[in-house]
Amino acid sequence: MTATLIIGATGLLGSEMAKASARNGDSLHVLVRAATSGNEERMRPLRELGATVHVGDLDDYDSLVRAVGKVDRVISSVHVGSASETTLVRAVRDVGVSRFVPSAGFGLDFAAAAPGTIAPLDIKRTVFDAVREADLPYTVIYTNGFFSTWVATLGDLTRFGSTPLPPDEVTLYGDGTVPATFVSEKDIAAITMRALEDPNAVRREIRIARNRITQGQMIDLWRRISGRSPRVVNMSAEELEALIAAVPGLGLLRAFWIRGETAHETDTPEAGVLYPELRFETVESAFVAMAARGKLAG
Repeated sequence: MTATLIIGATGLLGSEMAKASARNGDSLHVLVRAATSGNEERMRPLRELGATVHVGDLDDYDSLVRAVGKVDRVISSVHVGSASETTLVRAVRDVGVSRFVPSAGFGLDFAAAAPGTIAPLDIKRTVFDAVREADLPYTVIYTNGFFSTWVATLGDLTRFGSTPLPPDEVTLYGDGTVPATFVSEKDIAAITMRALEDPNAVRREIRIARNRITQGQMIDLWRRISGRSPRVVNMSAEELEALIAAVPGLGLLRAFWIRGETAHETDTPEAGVLYPELRFETVESAFVAMAARGKLAG
């Protein structure tokens, strides 16, 4: 039985990784912070999956070595908000594993996204450079837009977390005709598990470029499926630049809806082409589920 360590297993993506690993028949291990380990609500789903829990921190080299030393492969699904994942790279290098999936890939394809888009993306580049320099047996998976972040907000990152449904008011960036690509967290986990079983995916980058849709099309699709008609506020590219100057983290809106960087063709092989047997959740099916939950809640 293959032992797999999930780092960030209580997050939106990490929880799907943990479930997919358990379905795969892995011996599931998770690394959580001390504060999280005492939170029964957050830990219950992992215990129900039969996970072996390791308490540690990305900045604590010794705790990482202890956890990594118990497994064959490591998946990091943490949000790279700092360069601390470089400590994990060092631990993985020193212990040795059969495969390492860094969180550096869970986002934009570096071949498509311009440097300086947002600071976290440049940090991811630094982490990936460290992974390659350490000559680790990595697989990097570029996901582009997560459903939970982008589809649930109708493409308006500023609305994230404000409502369980797509918002009643949404900002349309630019002219609304620039395409972007999106994928559900469940599908990201399924692709990751498939790539881990693929010997040809060692030291390889894979991109997910399904669900190609413009923001205008996304808003219209939600209207048709839900019967709701959100108020649309237009923001020009110039106005968006002024907003990004004040809030640099919103540079992702430029990458998605002005530059179209998630839909650019690159030389990175696409997951749906590599693994045609996999089926992907669509934006339409996600909206159907959201609308149904909204009716139940109402």
